[in-house]
Amino acid sequence: MRPVSPEAATRLTERIEEELRASYGDARKPRLDPLDELILTILSQNTSDVNRDRAWANLQESYAGWDEVRAKGREPLEQTIRSAGLATQKSETILRVLEALGKKGVPSLDHLRDLPDDRALDYLTSIKGVGTKTAACVLCFSLGRPVMPVDTHVHRLAKRLGLVPPNASPEKAHEILNEIVAPDLRFSLHIQLIRHGRSTCRARRPECGRCEIAGICPRVGVNGD
Repeated sequence: MRPVSPEAATRLTERIEEELRASYGDARKPRLDPLDELILTILSQNTSDVNRDRAWANLQESYAGWDEVRAKGREPLEQTIRSAGLATQKSETILRVLEALGKKGVPSLDHLRDLPDDRALDYLTSIKGVGTKTAACVLCFSLGRPVMPVDTHVHRLAKRLGLVPPNASPEKAHEILNEIVAPDLRFSLHIQLIRHGRSTCRARRPECGRCEIAGICPRVGVNGD
């Protein structure tokens, strides 16, 4: 169950962030151009960081820019990013993005810098294949906006920690977390929960016995250590 009040939930997220930061260190991530971040995030869907990074490196080596990716079409792109998995689907999404952005010239997302968060999210999610999490990554990581993306790790841990209801969808979790987490902690908490989800609070067999935040975790939906 969630804490009884938004204030209690906010205090809990502050404590979680503090304790995880003490264990994993400060949150850091290189800041990319918004369009680069969007395409990198598309590549990251349902795959490992290693496979994503291999596909990203292949893209950088094979093309001079996003306009060339758009011009050459799907088949070469699909071959280039095959290591990321779901190459057909991801190629179609990437080309859809580039077509939408390149109607008036070289594809770019620089105009997002002048939009408020809600309008920027609406714009990105209006492109087929770009969901809330992917759009939030662009705002948070590239534009430095106080928007907390909810990926599979964040979604899982938020439920286990009782920050969102056990049946909350990723979209609902996004809404709740961006209400209860203080704006200046949203980036850090996102990174810390991912680190913790990968190292300790995994989907299967979470290692509760060595968890840094076991003392404050209600372990919603977790059976045994």
